Amino acid sequence: MAEENVIVVSFEEEAKAYQAASVLRQADADGRIDVHAVAIVQRMEDGTLRVKEGEVDDFPAATWTATALGAATGGIIGLTLGVLGGPLGVLLGGTYGMLLGSLVDLSAVEEEESVLATMARAIQPGTTAVIAEVTEPTPEVVDEEMENLGGIVLRRPVAEVEAELVAAADAARAAEEEARRRLVSEKHNEEQKENGEQKGKVGEKIERLKAKLAGR
Repeated sequence: MAEENVIVVSFEEEAKAYQAASVLRQADADGRIDVHAVAIVQRMEDGTLRVKEGEVDDFPAATWTATALGAATGGIIGLTLGVLGGPLGVLLGGTYGMLLGSLVDLSAVEEEESVLATMARAIQPGTTAVIAEVTEPTPEVVDEEMENLGGIVLRRPVAEVEAELVAAADAARAAEEEARRRLVSEKHNEEQKENGEQKGKVGEKIERLKAKLAGR
């Protein structure tokens, strides 16, 4: 039975990633797999993700907000790039890879870390990767082709990736709401402090005026 997966294959050599994308497209043309979307991305030394080829126009990789995730039209690969290329992706690829684990039920997928964290870790700084949504009658087709290029395939079911993307969107929305709440609270506290200081100054002036009047 054919399975719908998101695959990530990382390479030290950028040219290999382009070769891998071409091989996937040829396998699609030959009818061995169905490629629904493919992108080539590069993790920079500072941890940011640059889209070299693919859905960059549909979904800028540097964008990661709840609004952007909800409005994206680039499909699951575009959404995934939005997360992996944003602030969360940098964290997931670093020492805080378990961050997203608190957002989803990892026991359901029997993984020690989240799907998105695993993908982020697969694209290390200085490497270039192919990320694609494919339907595979058997995993051997992609595995063998990528092995010939020196790549190892990270494969996750589309349904699992979609579930974490929803969790990421919910987390982003909650973070934005919490940030707004804190800003309003801090502004309110600052206004109260300023009002209190202003009242104190007015009170001091009144007392000085009373003292002057009493001394006449």
